[in-house]
Amino acid sequence: MGSPVVETAAMNLHLTSGKTPLHILKDVSFHIDPGEVVAVVGPSGSGKTSLLMVLGGLERASSGSVSVGNATLAGLGEDALAIFRRQNLGILFQNFHLIPSMTALENVALALEIAEEGSSYKTIQAAAAKALAAVGLSDRLDHLPSALSGGEQQRVGLARAIVTRPKLLLADEPTGNLDQETGALVIDMMFALARDNGTAVFLITHDRTLAAKADRILTMNHGRLSAPATVPA
Repeated sequence: MGSPVVETAAMNLHLTSGKTPLHILKDVSFHIDPGEVVAVVGPSGSGKTSLLMVLGGLERASSGSVSVGNATLAGLGEDALAIFRRQNLGILFQNFHLIPSMTALENVALALEIAEEGSSYKTIQAAAAKALAAVGLSDRLDHLPSALSGGEQQRVGLARAIVTRPKLLLADEPTGNLDQETGALVIDMMFALARDNGTAVFLITHDRTLAAKADRILTMNHGRLSAPATVPA
């Protein structure tokens, strides 16, 4: 299977709220292999999103080690972190975050333009169209987000997240704004595309049915990550 895409060891995160020090993540050690889908469950405020932000280089671990792909995040400055994110990460949000003035094709193409500077316009457009076809939106290329349903917008978001063939896909409650049937469709597409591309997936969810589809479930509670886990009711 190769080396893990994500690997943390004894990782801690300390933040300050006002004058109060907070120990957000506590001795987190885990890994995700290429093509593996890991679902993280746990109560609100347990540290799930903070862990996602550390993996995305948006928060710096206070101690321990964090590596994603071939990058050890502690040694990267802000410019290097920006390059790391462009070259290694795809992100799928709960609230879609599409650019309203751009078509579906333009939203997906923009991600590729940022990640692969120097690629030709024709190459980028073709890759964006292929990514949208993979999520069943070949007939929606020229539609603005306002002309798309919530499920279609999230599929555009998925196409945008995977078009660069990232090593790691971060998904934070990606079905939170979708009905159950539409959410299940998006998740099945996401898992299939990730596994086909060898992309590791770090998924935060409160949905027990969704989490059960993952290769592995981890539980976050009071900043500690544990396995094996049962999905809370």
